[in-house]
Amino acid sequence: MERIKLTKREKAVLRILSRQGYEALSEFDASAVRSLSELGFVKAAFTEDGGVEDAKLTTKGKDYLRVFPSLRNPIRLEISSVTCIIAAIVSIIMLFIAYTHFK
Repeated sequence: MERIKLTKREKAVLRILSRQGYEALSEFDASAVRSLSELGFVKAAFTEDGGVEDAKLTTKGKDYLRVFPSLRNPIRLEISSVTCIIAAIVSIIMLFIAYTHFK
């Protein structure tokens, strides 16, 4: 399953729906529920004024939370991986320089 970049509000709604259910959502969560519904993570019913009448995690949403429980966005993982690789390369270069300098 591919990791998807989600907003903070979308992540919060996924967590709320997985732990507490629809009743714990606020009126400010409607846009996040709508976007999660478009992604297939949530099945929702909306009122005429755009509010959320009901929302439940779909199988896809449950599977996504099972595979990516921390809900970290993909770019942050890439940045941290690149940072670690650069740090390792710099460390090796510094060790080489120190070794040749004090030889």
